[in-house]
This record gives sequence, C-alpha cells and structure tokens, in this order.
Amino acid sequence: MIHTSTIRQSRSRRVRALCGAFALALLLGSCAPASAPAAATPVETAVPVVTATPSPTATPTPSPTPTPKPVNRSLTSGREIPEGTPLRPFILSIDNSNGAKPQTSLMEADIVYEFLAEAAITRFQALYNDTYPAYAGPVRSTRYYIIDMVQEWDCMYLHEGYVVLKKPYRRLPQDLITLYLPKGDFAGFSKKYYPTQGAYDDLEAENGYKFRLTETGRSSVHALYYRIAALVNRYYGEHEARQAKRFNFQEGITYENGTPFTKVTLPYDNHKDPNWIWFTYDAQTNRLYRYESGEPAMTRTLTDHGENYITEQMNVQNLIVQYVEYGSVKEDPKHRRTCEMIGSGKCDYFINGQHVTGTWSRPTAEDFTTYMLDDGSLVTLEPGNTWIAVHPSAFPVTYE
Repeated sequence: MIHTSTIRQSRSRRVRALCGAFALALLLGSCAPASAPAAATPVETAVPVVTATPSPTATPTPSPTPTPKPVNRSLTSGREIPEGTPLRPFILSIDNSNGAKPQTSLMEADIVYEFLAEAAITRFQALYNDTYPAYAGPVRSTRYYIIDMVQEWDCMYLHEGYVVLKKPYRRLPQDLITLYLPKGDFAGFSKKYYPTQGAYDDLEAENGYKFRLTETGRSSVHALYYRIAALVNRYYGEHEARQAKRFNFQEGITYENGTPFTKVTLPYDNHKDPNWIWFTYDAQTNRLYRYESGEPAMTRTLTDHGENYITEQMNVQNLIVQYVEYGSVKEDPKHRRTCEMIGSGKCDYFINGQHVTGTWSRPTAEDFTTYMLDDGSLVTLEPGNTWIAVHPSAFPVTYE
C-alpha cells in the first residue's frame, strides 16, 4: 500500500523538476544572444564570357601623291614654255673663220651645229626657237649637207651664198626648206636696215633687215648681219614646224653608267693641231666652256635693244658629238667637202659632267634625226642650250 504522503512527495518532486527546467529555459533564453539566421549559400550563375570585338584600327589614309603637273617643254631646249607655243625654228649660217670672231648672238641659240666647211675651218648653224635675237651673225654661205640638216627642221633658213653642185650632191634648197628666205615669196628680206628708221628690235617700223657693221680689224665680208626677230615677225606667218622629238629633257639627269669628265677635245681632221677645239666642264656652273686654237671662244650677247653687247665665253649645257662620214667632192677645184647626214652613226654625249655613248639615226631625208643611247632609248639632256659637233668618224674625240 502506497502512502498518500509518498504520492504527494513524488508529485511535488515532478513539479519542482518541471519548474526548474522551465526556469532554466527562461534563464537561457534571456541570457544567450539570438542566433542569426543562416546565410543563404549563393548560387553560382554561369556568366558568359564575352570576347570584346576589337575596334577596327583605322587604316591610315595615305596622303595623295600629287600628280606632277605636265610640263610643256620646248622641243629645242627643254625649257618650260606656255602650252600652245608654236614650234617656229629659225636657222642662220654663221661664219667661223678667224676674221669673223667673236660672233654675235650665239648664246641665244637653243642649238648650235658645228660643221667642217673647208680645210681647218668650221661653220656654225645657229637654231633659234625659244627666243629670237635682235640680230645675229656674221652670216656666211651654206653647203649641200647643211641643207640636208636644215630640211628636217621644217623651218625658216637664211644664209649668204650657196653653190649648187652636180649629182649626187645637188640640192635645191627652195624645194627642200619650207621657209627658205633667199627664194620664194620673200621679196624684201634682204632689204637694207637703217638705224635711223628704228631700233634693231623694232618690229613695227617699216625698215630693212640686212646690214654690215664696220669694225676695226674686221673686213666687210665678215661683218654681215640680219635682224632675226624682225624676219620671224614679218615672214613666218601661220606656219608651224613639224614637231619631232629628237631627244628628251629632264632637270638633274644622271646616268649610272656615266663616266666623269672635265675636258673634251675635238680634233675634227686638223692634222696640224689635233687639240684645235675643246670644251672644259665647270662643275660649279654645270656648264661646258668652248675653246679654239688655245683661246676661249668668245661671243657677243646683245643688250639695250641691240645697241650694246657683253662679250662672254661661249658655253653650253649639253655637248653631242655626232660622228659622220666626211669626204671630198670629186673633181672640185675648191676641194669642197662631202658629209653624210642621212643614215646612222655613233654619238658621244657629255651631260652634267657625265659621258655616255649612243647612236644617231635618220633613215631618209624625209625623217628627222633621233639621238639615242646604246640601249636604243632617246638620250635625255639637261634643259638648256646644246652644241652638236658634226664630227668626222675617223677622228674620235678624246676626254679626260
């Protein structure tokens, strides 16, 4: 039998245990800090890898290379001239005997040809195109082979005297030269000029064209002059010469295979003095200076409308030695020469202190002469005046 007191004691112990547990729970709840909620575990989201497209590198725009402006060049000198300038050459036969020196207006010529005339005497053929001097001379006769040369230029030509030879040397210049002054419809071309009626370069006044200048030490045969600019103005008319490219021109031209030189000696066929004519090259001025018989070859260049002149040594930009076959006219008491200007031959070129070689060619009298390098291309000259020495092939020039 269980006593009531024992039951009460047991019930009392359970109540106290429950109360103690409850009290402990309250104590712990009031003293311990509240636990933070567990942080959410982040979910890794796959981020797509984006490859940046590189910005296109700007292609540099090249600076436009300016197209060189076409240069309208004179066919006789290579100098720049206005577009549309007509080709109107005038060729004059100029004396080179001892009594004729110094000559007048050679420096104004674009091209000077030098031919053997007789014995050890040469004759100049001065070609004017870019400018025309007030007057030039002294004027002398021509030769049949000079007529051959002039024919190709389709130009105006003037000389004083000419002997028509028998075949095969017979040439009738009035039939071969377009504006041949001594013949044709040129009445008055040899009319005497009077200084009292106008200046040498007066193109308006009615006046003549031919005159002789008296000078101490110069005979009248070596003192004949013509007013070139006035003749061109009066008689050229609407005619324009046939255009032909005999050579090219370029400023500062150089040749990789060129040989430097300082002096060129042209013996022609002067057996007594093979060093008769020579040119020296001056690098400072880039010019070739002419000498003859041991002396500087002097020329007069007109000033003050032709009333005065300066005397200077003849000098040129380019020198061409054109080798030809010279001979003698059979049974000619005057021992006149022959010269073959039709055909082909060798050339020496002296340009900007360099020597190069080549050839010339003129197949027929109706053709013009081309001056070529050994590779067959046209020779290129420095713009300026040119001297063409028509030289015997049997006596090549020497240079150093």
